[in-house]
Amino acid sequence: MQSPHLIIIPSVPVWENEDNLVFDRKFYDGILFYTRKWDGQITCLMQTSSAGLPDFGIVSIKRSELPFSCMTLASGELVTEDHIRGAALVLASGDAHDQLHISALCTKTGSKCVYVIEYIPETRYQIASLSTKNPFIRLRRYFYIWFNEKKRIAAFRLSDGLQSNGTPAYYEYSKIKNNLLYFDTRVDKRNNISDGDLKKRVATLSEANPLHLAFSGRLILMKGADHLVRLALMLRDAGIPFHLAIYGVGDLEHEMREYISRNSLGGYVSMPGAVDFYTRLIPDIQESVDLFVCLHRQSDPSCTYLETLSCGVPIVGYQNRAFAGLLGLADIGWGVRLDDLEGVVTVIGHLNTHRNEIADKSEKSAAFARLHDFETTFENRITHLRSLV
Repeated sequence: MQSPHLIIIPSVPVWENEDNLVFDRKFYDGILFYTRKWDGQITCLMQTSSAGLPDFGIVSIKRSELPFSCMTLASGELVTEDHIRGAALVLASGDAHDQLHISALCTKTGSKCVYVIEYIPETRYQIASLSTKNPFIRLRRYFYIWFNEKKRIAAFRLSDGLQSNGTPAYYEYSKIKNNLLYFDTRVDKRNNISDGDLKKRVATLSEANPLHLAFSGRLILMKGADHLVRLALMLRDAGIPFHLAIYGVGDLEHEMREYISRNSLGGYVSMPGAVDFYTRLIPDIQESVDLFVCLHRQSDPSCTYLETLSCGVPIVGYQNRAFAGLLGLADIGWGVRLDDLEGVVTVIGHLNTHRNEIADKSEKSAAFARLHDFETTFENRITHLRSLV
């Protein structure tokens, strides 16, 4: 019997650099796991990007040394029947508007089709609202989102299954057959915090030092980055001892640094910028952070949630649908209404004098993350695909 041929069509692009292909690091690590676990040929169909190479989070590999096949498409080139003919199964992106015809192609070629989905309509509308000032352009974007969502649901109904990243997508598309829930993360078993390191850090909570707070991610409106510095000012004025480390870069970085300087917050807030995920960010959070502050305004299933929990650090933040869904599954943090900065200050103030609650949820956070580490998550996703072929 011939081994099944799996074709993966991600939403992320690939860069061509002479004889090398340059991949998003997170995507490449996931494909490597597929190559070890999938009993058959793997081909990636990827659009090439004409944009400049990102500064970090990439891996460059010679074409001849790739452990899988990679077929590159021109930017904007659509996938056709010829591209997927012979595949037993096609794994496509349900978030990419130019892949919503893939399930129809698969019915013609006799291939199984599974979509991966992250965003729900609410999130798309939130992003349009936050990123579009002109009301007429915003209305046009709303219509575009509504129209594409009708196409998306039709494509999903024609598919053989769905892999939903996060509870919002899982519940939104609950009527689609073979719907698998998973949580995106880059943290493997080896990088999960150990029991010994967790106990050592939690023990410092009784020393009455200022609370160590942190955020990591893109410094943009949708991630609530502007609220982080406002929160710092409110915490200082409330007399709550703390230090906030803000990791990442983005459009609001300069504005945030100016706010810190203007309000004399330099002794309370540090901004290390973009740091290496495995050698700096994870160790920093595991060793010295008591609480993670997550003020995401939208309901996307950010990998930040699980990656923070893998460090044994509970989360306090805005209760968007993604975070609310996690809180409904595990006791790993504290949620307040969207944009309720006063509520976040109240929670942190309470925890400053009830640090045993932080210790308790730190242990629960680590336990939940161990159920959803990188290896376990991809094993479950591959098992889901195998069941269809």
